[in-house]
Amino acid sequence: MGRIRLYAFTVLAVAATGFPLSPAVAQGSTPCEAELHYAEQGFRTVTPRLRQHAWGNVQFGCAGQQTTMQSDSIAWYQDLGRFDMVGSVQFRDTTVMLDADSARYFLEDERLEAYGNVRLVNLSNGTVLTGPNLTYWRAVPALRDTTELLATRRPTVEYRGTGDSTDAEPYVILGDVVRLKGADAAWASGDVTIDRSDFHAAADSAALQLASNAGLLIGHATVDGGGSGDTSSTDSPGYHLVGREIAFTSVDNQINWVQARDSAQAQSTYFTITADTVEFDIANDQVQGGSAWGGGTTSQPVAVSSTNRITADSLAIDSPNQKLKELRGYGSARAISVRDSLDEEPDWIVGDTLTAKFNETEFEQRYLDTLVAVGRAAAFYRVYSLAGGDAPDINYSRGDQITAIFTVLGLRTVHVRGATDGVHLERRRRNRP
Repeated sequence: MGRIRLYAFTVLAVAATGFPLSPAVAQGSTPCEAELHYAEQGFRTVTPRLRQHAWGNVQFGCAGQQTTMQSDSIAWYQDLGRFDMVGSVQFRDTTVMLDADSARYFLEDERLEAYGNVRLVNLSNGTVLTGPNLTYWRAVPALRDTTELLATRRPTVEYRGTGDSTDAEPYVILGDVVRLKGADAAWASGDVTIDRSDFHAAADSAALQLASNAGLLIGHATVDGGGSGDTSSTDSPGYHLVGREIAFTSVDNQINWVQARDSAQAQSTYFTITADTVEFDIANDQVQGGSAWGGGTTSQPVAVSSTNRITADSLAIDSPNQKLKELRGYGSARAISVRDSLDEEPDWIVGDTLTAKFNETEFEQRYLDTLVAVGRAAAFYRVYSLAGGDAPDINYSRGDQITAIFTVLGLRTVHVRGATDGVHLERRRRNRP
């Protein structure tokens, strides 16, 4: 079979006669000497529109290029500027491998549309897209400098970046619509999920910029990550984030920072934080620390552990290997005892700043060890008599600094320093029977 010179991307030669393209189509395109390699059953030409067909295990490609195609049959529609491939379509070049039930190629804008059982593999990094359809815009001089992919009807993408090896763990993206641009940018919309071994994310839409190792989840966003992903586990603790938006970054293909914005909530093994914005630093799949602050719909962040509820204008958390070590509140800070919150007024301590330090029992149970309020400090707490009785004393103290020391069982002592004042009320004791 003779060669046919065409101005198109891997066009399909199906006869020994040329398929002339209009000057508008040919201008700025890369010439391709297309040739038919094999057609098991033959071909025919339909006039006057010069529509040509070949069928029976048709194999074709561009002469001098590593670009080949194969299908059960092909058709060239000169009047439409389009090639159709039907049945067991295979497309191969130096960039991608694509398989589908059928495909169309539009010469004017170098666009390939594939339908039915579509599977595309990026040969440089191993990204894999599967789904019912795909539109592929090829990088061509004078048209576009970067390839683009658009898939609808809920495709699945195993997504890797330029610097990733083909065996690197991918982001598995699932959404109603997925768009990829080049090798490092991806967008998804419509009930999106993103999964890897270190986290699971969901949102209305998402964007990944792997060149900058960053991602953004928008609308009803959630992230579960770290260890087992179970926030109730102490052996392999996880974390859970919720917000209108969640941003994250990674280093060496591992999540290292995550931030929830707008009505955010963060849940970890030892505490739950509600705030306008919450962010965590991650290492070894575990929360190492973080911060939270107010604004928007939430005036002050709130951190709740099993024993205390702490509020402030902003919070800072130290939790090496996801074990709560210290929680600091800055600006109008307040800590309230959760255990006696059903009483008329629970124990509390306030100050300009507040530092809560946590310790651990021999059974690896975390508990509040020390609570320090500094600057316009005040405390209201109950003092229970060792002699028994059901009516504790009540103490209200003020000072420059107040330090409360706890045991696993509760408050042990309170120290007030600086300019101090206050009141101590003794309750009448009941006599023991």
